Amino acid sequence: MGTTEQVRTFCRICEPSCGLVAQVDDGVLVKLSPDRDHPVTKGFACHKGLAAVDLHHDPDRLDHPMLRAADGTWTTTSWDDALTTTARRLQAVIDTHGIDAVAAYVGNPSAFNALGQLHVGTLLRTLGVRKHFSSGTQDCANKFVASEAVFGSSMVHPIPDLTNTDLCLIIGENPRASQASFYSVPNVLGEMRRAAARGARMVFVNPRRIETPEQGVGDTVLIRPDTDVWFLASLLHEIDLLGGFDSRVLAQHGARVTELREFIAQYPADRTADVTGIPADTVCELAQAWVRTPRASVHASTGINMGRQGTLAYWLVHMLSFVTGRLDVEGGNLKSDGFYPNARAGAGVPEQNYVDTEFGRLRRGSLPGTLLSNSILDSEHPVRALIVVAGNPLLSIAGEAALRKAFEQLDLLVVIDIYPSATAELAHVVLPSTDMYERDDLNIVNIGTSAQPFAQYTQAVVAPKADRMPEWWIAHRLLQAMGKPSLFDDLAEGQQPDPWSKWRHMLERGSGLQLDDLADGVARVLPTPTPGTFFDQQVHTADGRVDCCPPVFGPAIERSHRLFGEAIAAAARRADGELLLIHKRDAWMHNSWFSNLERMKRHGRTNNPLGISSVSAERLGLRDGDTVTVTSQHGEIEAVVELDDDLMEGVVSMVHGWGHRASPRLQVAAANPGANPNVLLPIGPDSFEPLSSQAHMTGIPVAVRPAPVVSSVS
Repeated sequence: MGTTEQVRTFCRICEPSCGLVAQVDDGVLVKLSPDRDHPVTKGFACHKGLAAVDLHHDPDRLDHPMLRAADGTWTTTSWDDALTTTARRLQAVIDTHGIDAVAAYVGNPSAFNALGQLHVGTLLRTLGVRKHFSSGTQDCANKFVASEAVFGSSMVHPIPDLTNTDLCLIIGENPRASQASFYSVPNVLGEMRRAAARGARMVFVNPRRIETPEQGVGDTVLIRPDTDVWFLASLLHEIDLLGGFDSRVLAQHGARVTELREFIAQYPADRTADVTGIPADTVCELAQAWVRTPRASVHASTGINMGRQGTLAYWLVHMLSFVTGRLDVEGGNLKSDGFYPNARAGAGVPEQNYVDTEFGRLRRGSLPGTLLSNSILDSEHPVRALIVVAGNPLLSIAGEAALRKAFEQLDLLVVIDIYPSATAELAHVVLPSTDMYERDDLNIVNIGTSAQPFAQYTQAVVAPKADRMPEWWIAHRLLQAMGKPSLFDDLAEGQQPDPWSKWRHMLERGSGLQLDDLADGVARVLPTPTPGTFFDQQVHTADGRVDCCPPVFGPAIERSHRLFGEAIAAAARRADGELLLIHKRDAWMHNSWFSNLERMKRHGRTNNPLGISSVSAERLGLRDGDTVTVTSQHGEIEAVVELDDDLMEGVVSMVHGWGHRASPRLQVAAANPGANPNVLLPIGPDSFEPLSSQAHMTGIPVAVRPAPVVSSVS
């Protein structure tokens, strides 16, 4: 007779880390359900999290190490052979060209993988790899830079006190399609509904209408893409004119306030209106509402990050809460800690974190993803070996054609992943990793951003299928194969390596919890963010004061003034039909993770259409369902028109994570490939924000025209 177990675990797709119960029959994961007894997530889980059971069982998953021959054929092999081959070929590149000929790309799922994140980092440090690329420069690199400059720590990201706020400004975020980012709240839309029901005002600022009063959550102020910094400057300027700056807070905790005022004074609401598309009266009304609402809060997500000035925009988000006295107060913005207070760990001096390179002055750490192809094709010291972990840069970074050319000429491309992605198809070695239910884990992603922090550990729900192995094991086995120190050294007979030592230390030091205490899978609730401690515990600038206009921003501020002048000129071109492309969030996709699941293709979701307002479509002579050619200065794709009157006129949108024509082993994705909108994005030295290396991914000028009709000849 078979056995059935109910195993407590948690989701690792997005930041809330929702509690789940896994049903395991005879060692097989058969179902995921929301954990109704979870003390924080309380039975909430979105359909993406529940669909991960399909991902776990996907027959197209990678099950065995594979080597690609010179003729392109794949051969299944053993781990020993795969790692020995990788070590030999990697060492040959290092011996011949030096360590700077080796680079790494680490994708988004690593942020949700406690051991993978830690030990892949150990692998790269031990080898001496200095050229790091990551998905971070596609979505959030600006936030770390802005917080480091303003607060002295890259890990300080105050979140709205949604339970008590009376006014919340939400910029560049769509909680209907995805949970919030850098703000971990299970069922964030439900929490916003509850806040609205008790009388709080929720205001969304977005190029696409996210909410309306009829939906019972809030209203949307439509903004032209890539203009957030000037909207925020004008809002702060109007608040200052109303006397809304808190002189006591600024005198006690602020530095360079005069310089901030000099910046925002150049952007009064009547000057920015034509550029942002937000009428001056709307900005002034928001300023008045902010000043008269002591419990006001603000949050900004990827919509501002992906513009050309994401760091300056996030700087002004911080300023909105700080200079008006809404930081570190009930109903305003609070800093969460979680099981490990992380502000000190993120302390840094901005000016010391830049280095001169052949591509200009760049931020240390993750290099711009949009320079990856250049680093292979156009460098004096080109990358010749690339290790890709949990990522699909061929589709998720701009410039697919250049990346394909670059990857094809690498001496060695190693991919560690769960799927044979488009990137993996070009690899020389593919190593199969476990999914989230085949490995032990700790909820690390929401340290510092949880409205209600908790600590939860999960053992592997089921044993890994076939030859899949966790990333930490792969990293140390590769080190061992290269003769480098690893966790497999000096083990007594029968002894197993312990990859958890660092996390054990951090957990105990930060919260007093032992990892063994969490072995039952039950979440332990931790203290909620509370007002009154921020300035003493979270600010790590040299003088202990919040920097209201960091000197490191000087060149970026000059650039902002120049870009504003260009934006005024661009406003005139809009009458000629220029459209601006944004990336749309989709409740049925998560980057490219779910592209191969039948469940996510239901109800006609077999492509990623080009959203366009009916007014813009009529002007172009387009109808719903038409096939169009979308062209930018950087590339061209074909897409299908979908009328969307929630979009601001002059804006078009597409969901990324599509374009799977080059993924033949992903049967569902290849049959429903869609188009890759990242083809339309810029690459090279002018494709990213210099302050943070953040890619420019929104507000891209495009032209849309009917696709040529291909005639068939019988």
